[in-house]
Amino acid sequence: MPILICPCPDLKFDAQALVAQLSRKGLEVRLTPRLCTPAGLAELRQALATGPEQFLIAACGPEVNAGLFQRLWGDACPPIIDLLDLEDLETAAGVLHLAQASPPAAAPAVTPASREVLVVGGGIAGCQAALDLADAGHQVYLVDSSLSIGGTMAQLDKTFPTLDCSICILGPRLVEAATHPNIELLTYVDLGAIRGRAGAFEVDLTLRPRYVDMAKCVGCGACAEVCPVIVPSRWNLGLKPRKCIRIVFAQAVPLRSTLEREYCIDCQMCVAACDRQAIDLEARPVERRLLVGAIILATGARPLDPSLKSEYGYGRLPRVITALEYERLVCATGPTGGNLLAPDGSPVKSLAFIQCVGSRDRRFLPYCSGICCTASIKEAMLALEHNPEAQVTVFFNDIRTSGKGFEDLYLRAQKAGVRFVKGLPGRLEADDSGRPVIHYEDQLSGRRRRLTVDLAVLAVGLAPPPEIPAFEDDGPERDAFGFFRGRHPTLKPLASTLPGVFLAGTCQGPQDISETVCQGSAAAAQVMQLLSPKNQNASNRP
Repeated sequence: MPILICPCPDLKFDAQALVAQLSRKGLEVRLTPRLCTPAGLAELRQALATGPEQFLIAACGPEVNAGLFQRLWGDACPPIIDLLDLEDLETAAGVLHLAQASPPAAAPAVTPASREVLVVGGGIAGCQAALDLADAGHQVYLVDSSLSIGGTMAQLDKTFPTLDCSICILGPRLVEAATHPNIELLTYVDLGAIRGRAGAFEVDLTLRPRYVDMAKCVGCGACAEVCPVIVPSRWNLGLKPRKCIRIVFAQAVPLRSTLEREYCIDCQMCVAACDRQAIDLEARPVERRLLVGAIILATGARPLDPSLKSEYGYGRLPRVITALEYERLVCATGPTGGNLLAPDGSPVKSLAFIQCVGSRDRRFLPYCSGICCTASIKEAMLALEHNPEAQVTVFFNDIRTSGKGFEDLYLRAQKAGVRFVKGLPGRLEADDSGRPVIHYEDQLSGRRRRLTVDLAVLAVGLAPPPEIPAFEDDGPERDAFGFFRGRHPTLKPLASTLPGVFLAGTCQGPQDISETVCQGSAAAAQVMQLLSPKNQNASNRP
């Protein structure tokens, strides 16, 4: 059986040497022009005239050729050996020798059993993917472990580079996702086992009890008014108190109360206060099983624990906070009502932003977290909006403002009076009044200096998402840093290594909001292609 070998320039070995080695073994081998060129396709057409069962193709696989050969010849396409996955000449020769003796079977056809889709993660990426799929007629289950969808974007004050109100942009999308007839919103959910294959995944879920009947509650807040138990607010990152029973934030979707039994003293004052009898203190978890054709993972990333950088004093110095805590402090719905105050309530007249906290650091995150530079510049501009006389300093390693409009925001910040100092601080300590004292070396002048500020803000790097142990078999692979890995880094970045499972947002690497929205729509488009009726009897090309 002849073997047609494509001399792809991305091979890890010499294609001509492979032809020579196989020829010495007595195999009939022909080196074609590159098969992705007109000359190569013409030669392949000529070979097909003899019958596709009469030869093999050794070329790039569908991750690179995007199913080109199958689309051109359909069922007439001969078996394809993926040469790009082979590491050296000897391995390639052995694989092709075995394949020539017993040709690989054609890829099995995939007939999606379900056109329903599971989207894991209710941030902006998950909401965008869910809405696109729902508008296309797919039934979507939008699942989130939190009490409300919205993700990290819902906690931000404003977005960069336009400095638009974050929740003003996001809020309507959350409401649209919750009210769309083709989307079932499932919040406060634990993801259980996932089994099956593309077209027919079984997913087990556990809906944790809210101890409030979602059908009866109208979000009036009467229960929270009478609750005597006060605990720190996780939504406001511990910067503001909240009640044991409450709505997680004012624009939450769904806008329903939740009682946390671990804090409850069983006084039942909320039960008496609820006119609709929505409080159910005996509620139990509810188990559900979904059958879906595809899954989109939009689980997001997580911030690195800043206390690991002990030299910066986070958790020890009360006026050292993270960038997300700063966002909550200056937000109109946050702990200070939108005033520029330190966590202890004192006014802030000087503040410093410290970049690369954990990022580009071999001890923690050896990669650049991408968004931190522009986010800190935005936050510096917010400080000047609140107090035009504030003294604002940004300590940086390199300023990386590569997105659309980002460099312009950087120039505007410089013009507005934000001081940029090249050099990351060596340590932070507190003076007698508790104000942070920053010790640093100005790399431009080479001099060691100190700066005392009212507030120090740490631009904490983005770490990979937590493990998802739900996949019973091997789940989607992760890269060397722990983010989900695309099937091909250039041509299929949003298709995971597990067919039928797609990726969107920061679960596969740091990126800004606009990139995340684009990926949500792109992942939805790939799911639509996979589950399209015309692909029901086509080969599996996830």
